[in-house]
Amino acid sequence: MGKLLLSQGQVSILFSAVIVFLFTLALFLSGYVLQQRYVHSLQLAIKPRLPKPLPAQAPLQPPTLDVKWARGMGERLEVDESVQQAMDAPSIDWSGLGYVQVVKDHSELCSAIMLLADLQEKRSPAKRILMFPKAWLKETSEDDWDPQMTTTKRLLRTAARRHGARLVPIEPAEAGADEALASSYSIAAMYSLTTYERLIYLHAPGVVLDASALDSLLAFSKSKPMSAFPATPERKELSTSLLLISPSHETYQQLRERLVSQPSTDLELLRHAFDTPESLIAESTLAMGNVVYESQSLRDASDDFNATSFNEMTTFVRLREPDMPGPEYDVPYAERARLRPQNAQAREAWEKVYEMFRQRRMEVCGLDLEYWMPPAAEQPRAAAPVEL
Repeated sequence: MGKLLLSQGQVSILFSAVIVFLFTLALFLSGYVLQQRYVHSLQLAIKPRLPKPLPAQAPLQPPTLDVKWARGMGERLEVDESVQQAMDAPSIDWSGLGYVQVVKDHSELCSAIMLLADLQEKRSPAKRILMFPKAWLKETSEDDWDPQMTTTKRLLRTAARRHGARLVPIEPAEAGADEALASSYSIAAMYSLTTYERLIYLHAPGVVLDASALDSLLAFSKSKPMSAFPATPERKELSTSLLLISPSHETYQQLRERLVSQPSTDLELLRHAFDTPESLIAESTLAMGNVVYESQSLRDASDDFNATSFNEMTTFVRLREPDMPGPEYDVPYAERARLRPQNAQAREAWEKVYEMFRQRRMEVCGLDLEYWMPPAAEQPRAAAPVEL
């Protein structure tokens, strides 16, 4: 019996070994749990986000449309998620859906890439396409070194390598046109991308606050040559702020022929080629919130405007002011203070989107804001472009 009894020292050693084993096991299990959480979070970050089905195709009751345009805020309506749409969502073929940017001038390139980068950051599963003048690909000698072209080629590489954009060089809309002029190119070139079923074009410069509504438009809209965002609440004219198109050789040739016979701006071309309101996005899409909002509208915000609601309900903000240069320019503080919204909440939202643009321009393009000299007091201000 005495031989079976353990000495006090042996018991102490055994007890210590058990404690060490239990602590080691607890440490292993805690590490395993943390690892699984990290892997799960990584999978969620990588996994494409499936869009919500579009709202039911029923007209909204007035004055919802007017309130939306005036206030830029409100409650998001419930989405009519039909069984069929819910079943189709996982099987969406994203290879035929994408976002496209058409760049005609060096100064437009960074803003276009920034929108594609925003969509990538918001985990949109759709493709990203960047169209630009083919002339930019020409080889240059050391004697012809151009700092602007050097920056352009760097940005093109950034778009492809860092943001996964497909680069598509384009020719002038009219054969023999000066390939160095921005006016020689047209967004009609989008219709040449016939390997895609539907494409969305966003008018830069701007910022994408939430890509979910845009992905829903891409995934669940019916394919038609043109679905444009309306220029006014009355829905009598289209704007180029957001275009949802279905490319085809037929439409592409028609637009090119129209450009050759009657040169015009992109807005004029589209307004003559597509009838309204048939070519406008359905009113029911407004149930998804502010799909498109122009920064200049913040100056007319009502007293009950709420910046938090605006940020939560807005998809795409196009940065466009009638009496200011583009957001690419560093406008002196005194000039900005004079032009910014008077309403405190609207001013907060206005300043936030412009600061967001400035930061993203540095992060995406490695470029600071351009220097801008305000016009002399005695000189009349240049008229703002009419394009909507």
